[in-house]
Parts: sequence; structure tokens; C-alpha cells
Amino acid sequence: MMKVMLIDDDVPMLEYAAHLLGALDMELQLVASASGSAQALEAFHATLPDLVIIDIGLPGMDGFELAEAFRITKPEVRLLFLTCYEDFQYSKRAFQLEADDYLIKDELSLEQLKGSLLKAMSRFRSREELLEHYAFRQTVERNKEVLLQSLLKQMLSPGTDAADTLSLSERLGISWKLPYFRQGFIHVDAASLIERYSYEDVRLIHFAANNIAMELSAEHKAITPILTPESGIYLIWNVSEPDASYQPLIEFMESVRAKVDHYLKVKAKGFYSEETVRLQHFDTVYKKLNECRDDRFYESNPDAEAVAAVGPRAAFRPMTERGWEKERRMLSLALEEGNAAWIDMAMNPWIQHVAVERLLPRLVKDICNDLVRQMVFESNGVAESRFFVLLEQAVHVDEAARLTKRELRNLWRQHTLTPVPAQGKDVRLQAIDRYLEEHVDRMITSVDMADHLHLNASYFSRYFKKLAGVNFTDYVNQFKMNMAIAMLSRQNETVENVAYALGFSDRAYFSKVFKKYSGKSPSEYKNQMNACGETAE
Repeated sequence: MMKVMLIDDDVPMLEYAAHLLGALDMELQLVASASGSAQALEAFHATLPDLVIIDIGLPGMDGFELAEAFRITKPEVRLLFLTCYEDFQYSKRAFQLEADDYLIKDELSLEQLKGSLLKAMSRFRSREELLEHYAFRQTVERNKEVLLQSLLKQMLSPGTDAADTLSLSERLGISWKLPYFRQGFIHVDAASLIERYSYEDVRLIHFAANNIAMELSAEHKAITPILTPESGIYLIWNVSEPDASYQPLIEFMESVRAKVDHYLKVKAKGFYSEETVRLQHFDTVYKKLNECRDDRFYESNPDAEAVAAVGPRAAFRPMTERGWEKERRMLSLALEEGNAAWIDMAMNPWIQHVAVERLLPRLVKDICNDLVRQMVFESNGVAESRFFVLLEQAVHVDEAARLTKRELRNLWRQHTLTPVPAQGKDVRLQAIDRYLEEHVDRMITSVDMADHLHLNASYFSRYFKKLAGVNFTDYVNQFKMNMAIAMLSRQNETVENVAYALGFSDRAYFSKVFKKYSGKSPSEYKNQMNACGETAE
């Protein structure tokens, strides 16, 4: 059974193509449909179809760009392109992508689609026979990551026989014929990753970034990427002489970074050692490179040099005279007063201080770790275990700070904010409410939510109005005002704190929105609550 995916931003066309597939008596299974590029990428990674029928004229990433992204993940996928009109350049691009056919929507018929599908199925099965059974290949590919890590481990073992190592590399399809080696690694910025994805997606995003590196290494066979738990994407470059130019390695890292940014929307940074050694001394450079991974921890602009050489060792202060009780007390106040502003008031000056002092990066990470664990204890909350792993691997103070502040805010929300009751709500609205709760300190727009749900923004606005009976902006404002009412009901709560906690940078605008949805200004509501409390006494 061949798995098929349909992609077209024209929903009636999607339904028509699905109808034609259903009418054909062929060994095909429709596993996914998508009307937008972001939704299509996610669905493709989730289902890994064998054949994709895709519209060229998609908004955002067009059909050709999506097809290139699919080929990175699954090179053997078959492609049928749909378009509204015939164009030589389109035909040429489709041919370059080894598409099985290029179909005009207005001329699409059952017989025409059947002929194209038979061609695609024949080519897919031929490739299957050449590369063995698909399920077996998937198992081999999954194991290849482990085998490559075993190869790296063998290279790092003292006394390892060079001939055995080269023999193992040959069995993995790696041909190291040149006498010298250089090393580097690509670090995926954890803060930018977590700002866009969840902690559960970390492993998947690292795997996808490594797939990009593997795809690019096919064009530069001397560079071998290996995904490792501790060093990100480790790079081994086989060179002919010690004074060979570093430019090919730099350009390779830049290409990986650009594609990771374009396809995954996360930042990455490349590091490399300027030492060139023979295989028997490989472990010495590996050790030095990993010891130096924090050497640019206080670089003034972390994005200025996206690919950088490391060494000689940077100078850091092993300890500082001042303690951190002031910062700890501010974090306690964030919980005691329900005021998230205390988190930034504690963390921002502290980060600036350690950057000026150039405190040992390991010590900075240890203190960030301790501050989060303190809030876990005081809030009776639960911290994400992957946070501690990512914090330990951070290569810049800004990355460590953004990760830490985000986790502190998550714990603050667990302790402070009262979620809007979802009982009786449509399950789709409950999912939207969960997203709003997780991002309560941001002003979420319909575009943000559409992007999160992988929907076209215009379609989402119409869809939401029909589902909820109000437009998305009104829904979000009412959601936040329900939270604001719950927070203002607490004794000693301030309007400024509530506005800040709910993502309003301007108190006047917050007051205007509050009055629109509650009928009173925040101050009037607060005074009324205080008066009721005094009467009750």
C-alpha cells in the first residue's frame, strides 16, 4: 500500500483530488491533506508519505520549496505537481526535482491522474527493489545515527587501530582517503528552539537539523556530520594537508545554518578548531574543542559571527565576592506578590553583572539551575527536565538567560494564574485556551494562532468566528479580562502588575480594554472589591 499526501490551498481542489483517489481501484492510502506550507511540513514529518500531490502556487513556501524540504527528510518520495496553467519554467523545475508528472488543474481527469499515479508507483517500487524493503531501510537509517556515534566513540578511544576505524567508516558509507582531519560542531540555539517549539520537540528538531547537514554533506563528501547528545551536530572534515583552506568548512556551516533558519525557524551557530591532525591524534582536538565551547559565552553580539574558530582559551573569573541573595529574594517576591515583573528585575541586572565580571560560564549555569530549583520548591511547581539539559549545553549568556527566564515564568504561571474554566467548551476552543494560557504574557494575534495551528490566516479568522461567535481579538481580550478580574480580586494586587502579567505594556490601554469588557475601569473594580471586603468585616 502506497501512502499519499495531498497539498493545495484551494480546499475544493483538495476535496476533488481526494475524491478522484477514492474512485481509483489502486493500492493507495490517503494519509494526510494540508492547505498551508507549515501544516504540510508537520504532516509530512508525521506521516512520511511515499507520494505527494502538491500545488505549486502555495503562499509562503511554494510547492517546489516544500518538495525540496520533503526530499531532505525522505529522498525517495515521489512527486506529482499541480498548477493552474502550463509554464516552461515550472516544467523545467519539476523535471529538476525528478517529479513524476506535472498536471494542469483544469484538465485533471480520473484517467489522467491514474496514468500519473501508475508511473509514480512504478518508479517507487523500482527504487524499493534497488534499496531493499522500505521498512528495513527505515530501521537501518534509525540505527545509522547510533552507528555513527559508535564510530566517533571509537575514534576517541586511546590506542584504537586506525585501520579498524577506517574499515568501520567504509561500512557506513564514509570514505576517508585523505591523511588529515579537522573538527567542528553546529550548536542549535535552545532559546530560539523553545520559543517556537515545545520541549517534547527538541529531539525532533535536532534530528531535522542533522538531516539538513547530512543532505548538504552529500555535496561535500569530505565532511561527515554526526548527531551527538552533548555536542550537537559534530563535524569531521577529511583534508589532504595541514594548511588547507578553512573556507569549505565555513561555507558548509553557513549553508546548514541558513537552511535550519529557513526550514525550522531556529538559530544555529558553528564552531571549529584550527588544529589539523592525523587520525591517531583525533581525540586531543575533540577534547580541546569541547573544553572551548563556552569561550564565546560573553561575545557582545551572539549573532555577529555565526561561524567562529575557538581557542586559545578565554579568561573567566572562577568566583565573585558578591552573593545572590538579592536575586533570590526578588524571585520569592514574584510568587508572594503574584508579580512576574520581579523575575526580570532579578534576572536582567544579574545577567549584565556576570557579563561584566566575565564569571565562569559553568558557574553561571549552576546559579541559573539553582534559581529555577528554588522557584520549583517555593511554587510547588514542576520544571521541565529538558530545561536543565539545554541550559548545561548553552554556548552564550543570552541563550542561558532566555532559557532561564522562560522557565521561571512558566513556574510563576503554574503558581499564580487562574485558568479560565473550560468545562462545556468545544474541544477546539479548549486547545486555543491552552495556547493562550501558555503565552498569557504575550499579545496573541490571529496570525500567531493560525501559524500555531498551521492554518491559513484568512481561513482561520473565518473559521474561528463561526466556531466561537466572536472575532479572535474579542475572544482573546475577554479571555485575558477574565484572568484580570481573578487577579484583581486578590488583596494588595496592583493594576500595573496585572497589566504586565497579561502582556499589556501600557496601563492606559489595559484599562481601556478592561472597561470595554467588564463595564468598569480596573481601579473602579478594585475599589468595589475593597468596599465589599470592608462591608463584610
